[in-house]
Amino acid sequence: MNLINDFLNRCRQDRKRIACVGDSMIDEYHEVSVNRISPEFPMPIMHSFSENCPIRRPGGVANVAYQYNYFNIDPFLVTFLDDKSSQLFWGYDLNLDYSEDVWGSQCPVKKRFLDNGIQVKRWDVERKNFGLSDEKLDEAQNKALDNISFDCDVVIFSDYDKGFFSGAKCHWSSMFSNAIQIVDPKNGPVEDWFGCNIFKPNDKEAFLLSGHTDWKQQCLFFSDVLECDSVVITQGGDGVVGYIREDDEYFKFDSKKQVKIESVVGAGDCFAAFFSAAIAHDFSVLEAAEIGFNAGSIYVQNSMNRPIIPAEFSEDGIVEPEDLAKRDFKLAFTNGVFDVLHSGHIQTLKFAADKAKKLVVALNSDDSVKRLKGEDRPIKPLSERMAVVSSLEMVDFVISFEEDTPLEVIKKCNPNVLVKGADYDMEKIIGADIVKEIYQAPLVEGISTTELIDKFN
Repeated sequence: MNLINDFLNRCRQDRKRIACVGDSMIDEYHEVSVNRISPEFPMPIMHSFSENCPIRRPGGVANVAYQYNYFNIDPFLVTFLDDKSSQLFWGYDLNLDYSEDVWGSQCPVKKRFLDNGIQVKRWDVERKNFGLSDEKLDEAQNKALDNISFDCDVVIFSDYDKGFFSGAKCHWSSMFSNAIQIVDPKNGPVEDWFGCNIFKPNDKEAFLLSGHTDWKQQCLFFSDVLECDSVVITQGGDGVVGYIREDDEYFKFDSKKQVKIESVVGAGDCFAAFFSAAIAHDFSVLEAAEIGFNAGSIYVQNSMNRPIIPAEFSEDGIVEPEDLAKRDFKLAFTNGVFDVLHSGHIQTLKFAADKAKKLVVALNSDDSVKRLKGEDRPIKPLSERMAVVSSLEMVDFVISFEEDTPLEVIKKCNPNVLVKGADYDMEKIIGADIVKEIYQAPLVEGISTTELIDKFN
């Protein structure tokens, strides 16, 4: 956790510039229901109420840039755009100043059909080289190359073999000679990326591009052919392996963490984004691999390309309120002392958790409790109270506050929902004037912390 905390602190203190260059796509998610097989042919029949797609997300290299949405990073997306992708990516606040609108092009679209979150079918709508002729493609590449006029700390080349890099890889490398160059490849020739700093295939790509089955042989092959500083090979949920040329050392990062996977769509993009961010902040390749893997492990627990937020990096859920402020999920907030946990607390927390996607619980500091409850309280120090509350299944995040009321911490974490007990007057609930949804949790009769403490005394 010291590594992750160090990474988050560096992100907060120093804003880095990262160029995300390559093939963009659009990921569409269609909600359908499948409850029977066609009598005409043995295939599932998908049913929906409309042909409209309710959810579209940036894909490919646009998803790499999208993952920086809630971090102190300036991403510059350099890609080909058509009308649909341009409108979508602007809507997600991606910096398109250096992307190229190409008339007559067609951005690849991956249509995913989901039944209760389970993908039942995928339909790829795309044409070779964005539907451009060789002449048009060459013209578009030259315009994009001419458009580059900024400096960056790191550039990540995301090659999905859709046409953006067709015949122009060496030219792109020369445009970012002052930046650390990281290549996320799809197909060969490998030699086209000669001179890059870090070559980062996944295990399948490493085999196809090198012809070797052993990861150490793969690393050595890429290092020799490209003369790159490092090779990093991702192995899905199993971890990351690699080779550092200067030290002539191999490394292997194994993950023992078990996570509940919601979706692996775009997991490689997330790894690439945070691996690159860590490199930009001067972490070693091995440290960056661990940071990228941690980010990917969080990402796959979400769905539909949702960018992670700083607070989700916390393994114990104890976070800073500022790390929750920006997000694209619904957040519920409740607060209290939680000195002696009892069934009334549990019922309130369950009630609050049901009102949003995630729940944050704010605890009074020890000094705050003494001012409110007297010198004999709290029974347990803040660190222990936070550890107990954060271990509860329905609680996602725990924060603390020093003031007598949670007003300032509510402002900092900006929740969508505020929950207090039914014993509070609605007009007197702190934060009710700034949070849109307010709920009062039903009380459990005959149970209170004060009564429990009195019994023990």
